Amino acid sequence: MLSNNFGQVGQPYPRPYFPLQELRDDEFVQNSPLLRLNDNVLDAIVEYVPLKDRLLQLRSVCHRLSDSVKRSVKSVEFLRDELDYCDDAKISFFLAVYGKNVEHMNYDLYRSCSLREYTQWSWRQSVISSVTRCAQLKHLDILICCRHRLRDGDLHVIFKQCQQLEVLRMDASYINGHCFAKSPNTLRKIELECCRSFTKQGVLGMFGRLPKLHTLHVSLLPCIDEQVIKRIGDMKCLRNLSIVADPEQKMNQFRLAEIRRLPKLSTLCLDGVNNVTDKFLGDLCEAATSPASDSIEHLSFSFCKNIGPNGIAKLKNLPKLKSLNLDGVSKRDISTGLEAIGNVGKLERLMVSEETFVSPRTIVDFVTKCETLRTLDISANHRLKDKGFAEQVYSARVFSFGKPMVILTDFKSMWRNLPPFSYQSRVEIVNVNDRYPEEFVESISTNTPQQLPRGHLIPDLRRGNRYKMLDFSLDTSGEQMIDPANFDSQDQENQPPSEIGPLSVLSEQEQAELARVLMEIQQPFNAADWINFNECAFARSTVSNFEDSITVGSAGAPGPPREKGSDKILKHSRPSRPKRQAQKERAQQRRSGATNNQKVPVPTGPSFTEDDFPPLG
Repeated sequence: MLSNNFGQVGQPYPRPYFPLQELRDDEFVQNSPLLRLNDNVLDAIVEYVPLKDRLLQLRSVCHRLSDSVKRSVKSVEFLRDELDYCDDAKISFFLAVYGKNVEHMNYDLYRSCSLREYTQWSWRQSVISSVTRCAQLKHLDILICCRHRLRDGDLHVIFKQCQQLEVLRMDASYINGHCFAKSPNTLRKIELECCRSFTKQGVLGMFGRLPKLHTLHVSLLPCIDEQVIKRIGDMKCLRNLSIVADPEQKMNQFRLAEIRRLPKLSTLCLDGVNNVTDKFLGDLCEAATSPASDSIEHLSFSFCKNIGPNGIAKLKNLPKLKSLNLDGVSKRDISTGLEAIGNVGKLERLMVSEETFVSPRTIVDFVTKCETLRTLDISANHRLKDKGFAEQVYSARVFSFGKPMVILTDFKSMWRNLPPFSYQSRVEIVNVNDRYPEEFVESISTNTPQQLPRGHLIPDLRRGNRYKMLDFSLDTSGEQMIDPANFDSQDQENQPPSEIGPLSVLSEQEQAELARVLMEIQQPFNAADWINFNECAFARSTVSNFEDSITVGSAGAPGPPREKGSDKILKHSRPSRPKRQAQKERAQQRRSGATNNQKVPVPTGPSFTEDDFPPLG
């Protein structure tokens, strides 16, 4: 018989008691050695995880990693991090949560391979809305993009919100420069491409506002003259100076000798500047009158047509010269000048690609005598495409006591029959333009230029080459630039819609309210919020197929590439400006209660009585 242990009727049923320690399952406790690290060390490790995986997977592990992920979001690259596929609302929500720690934003190729077309105006407002949410921003890149059409007014908004900005790299096609009069004083590095609309007042105003600038790069600057060069010479903190011009464009014959007054100048690039002559090189290397001669380490005079062997030979007097770029110097033979530099034996990098006029024997002697040389670029130079030349260069370094050397070439057939490969570690042959990867050549290294050790390609010294690539891909040579004074009247596509304003025109309170509402209705970045990454679309946006991803739409607005058989892309159409203005005025009148079409009151007719109509007799 079962025992009755339930107590008397009416007594409370005794419920079992379990302490919380017994409910804990040990296998769910996060006891990883990774979580025992300090916050700084943990954040440094988390930063190596791609942003998408960091937000979707790592953030949901535990509170410690969630806090670390929020602190680690300091750099946002929209193309690499796959953020350019998100719409403006999701990007705004993401930056509302994580934007307070962002220090670097990269808009290169932003929305260049998107399936829908964005107008220039909407693209500009998207950039402004994103940047202004990052108050701690220090580095901003908008250099290579299909829609870089920012104006001075847009930069005014960015400068006002980002007071700690230190680096600005962007396309300046539609900027006249007056925005830099109110730029943050923290700017130390400025790179501006295609400065065709820049005015002299804008350049001088920028120099007056930023006297402590460390790096300055401008390309296609039309207003450069002796006054501008003299003002550059007064910037005593300048360390890197780069001026890129079109070699086919005639420039005023002004002197560049004021550049030699820069006492801290380390890198000087004057690519395509026809004013660079042998006399200028002599003045630059004169130790008694040139303070810059003691500090210059890297020089680039690519595509300069007016320099010869006498001027290049004077560069041997620079005591700290390590890198020399002479790409495209094809007008006169510069072999004797390079021989004088090779006899000194201090150069580490030499670039003679793009049909540089130099004899093969000179390069062989240079490699033999200059044992410090570790990078030699002979690509795109038909004068240096000979099997005998390849064997001599290879043997000159393999059987010597010089440093290991990397040779960059685009003609791999001449490197097939080389000496035995037991000393191949001394010389590394890299094909920079491998169009036929199925042809396996044992003498060619399997590394690509992107995998080379840092310091071999020296992108800061290839400004002229980069300009030629961008100019060919973007086709800016035949583009008719609009006069900056007539932007508002001729640039109809970049005008804002009349009904709905962008996020950037909202007040701070309205933006905070919008972010709060988004937080309530949507959890931050679930897997469903991300659009599946299309590898084919990404492949179309790579640099190898860069020109195919750029098309020119109406009013000079580049749009996404169109494929045959694809659906028609719907464009945003708006009425003309007078019609939009009239619609706006009518809407204001309706809101104020006034109407233009008021009903005209009908006059009342005469009143009649029975006395006016007596009965008929």
